[in-house]
Amino acid sequence: MSTAWRWIGIGALAAIVVATVIGISAAVVLSSIPLDRATLVIDGERVVLPPLSGWQAALALTIVLLAVLLATLIAIAIAIGATVFGVAAAAIIVVLTLLFVASPLLLIGWIVWLLTRRPSRPAPAGIAAA
Repeated sequence: MSTAWRWIGIGALAAIVVATVIGISAAVVLSSIPLDRATLVIDGERVVLPPLSGWQAALALTIVLLAVLLATLIAIAIAIGATVFGVAAAAIIVVLTLLFVASPLLLIGWIVWLLTRRPSRPAPAGIAAA
């Protein structure tokens, strides 16, 4: 199991390094090119951006990337919570089903135990039994 966690940690570290390199590269590229009158075409519609300096574009890209990362982390947390809830509900259902199936056997065992145990000693004289 520890080998699997080690590989998961290595993969996560590699993903963070790659994301950092891509982010730094994008910031360098965006800060070196002028973005005056930049135009985006989305489904045939043209959107003209106001003049941006490189650091503003890098800041906008960073904010977008952080928003995507936050949304991803929230989705992962919800998925883990739903999984834990599902496993707990399944475990409770299994235990209750086993108790339901075993209840006649437990009842019979308890009755046999009551019938076969030795009678308790009578209370000593002078002490009232409750």
